[in-house]
Amino acid sequence: MRRLSLLMLFVSLSLLPGRSLAGDATAQLSATLNEFVTILVNTPVSELRTTGLPDKALKLIHGRFDFAELTKRALGPHWKALAPAEQAEFVDGLTHRLLVTYGRTVRASGDEKVVYKKETMDGGYANVESLVVGGKSDTSIDYRLHEVNGQWRVYDMVIEHVSIVGNFRSQFEREIARTSVKGLLEKIKQRES
Repeated sequence: MRRLSLLMLFVSLSLLPGRSLAGDATAQLSATLNEFVTILVNTPVSELRTTGLPDKALKLIHGRFDFAELTKRALGPHWKALAPAEQAEFVDGLTHRLLVTYGRTVRASGDEKVVYKKETMDGGYANVESLVVGGKSDTSIDYRLHEVNGQWRVYDMVIEHVSIVGNFRSQFEREIARTSVKGLLEKIKQRES
């Protein structure tokens, strides 16, 4: 299930987006994904598999995705018990883990499109519902965003009703129960190498 969620997250980032509905969060997300796809289409798959995402693509992703917030939510109550340096290590480790996985498995086929269906707002939070159409079957992907300094940043994605944050939280809780928070951090750091 974890591999499927990670693969679907990356696939959603690497598909050509379709027409977006009005809304700042949707417009910002769509613009980022459009530029991201352009970079990927112009980067050989062999290069993506060996070196990961190009720097320009990484800059886009870091600008639109809030990996610190994703990590904080995935760790749940354990986040507050960590020193700032440990929090930074978790963010770096989880971010690296996600980006390496995506950079090595990407394939932009051009056959699928992302259709932005609906945007709902609740104060400084937005939910952008989308549907990846084409291929073998359609896939629903909801982006959960929050506003940070006028920019909408993704802190979670729900792929076919499975939250990335929720999925990581379950994995993290199991590892913490088995070892400790520090044991989880060591495991994440080992996967970086």
